[in-house]
Amino acid sequence: MGYVLKLGGAAIIVLLLGVLGIILFDAVWARVGMGAALIVVFGGILLFAWNVDRRDKEKRAGLDELPDV
Repeated sequence: MGYVLKLGGAAIIVLLLGVLGIILFDAVWARVGMGAALIVVFGGILLFAWNVDRRDKEKRAGLDELPDV
């Protein structure tokens, strides 16, 4: 049941962030066009994913040097 609640909470957060993004970037959609605005949004998502991946790699830095069990 905990996984379902986490998944539902994540879906709600993504929905709210999408609505917030549309509201915040409303002027950008009209001025530069949909393509450029989508590049900005997806660029931000890629930057976030890269940062999370980098932190995860730092956490697992020494695990490859452990002896086999």
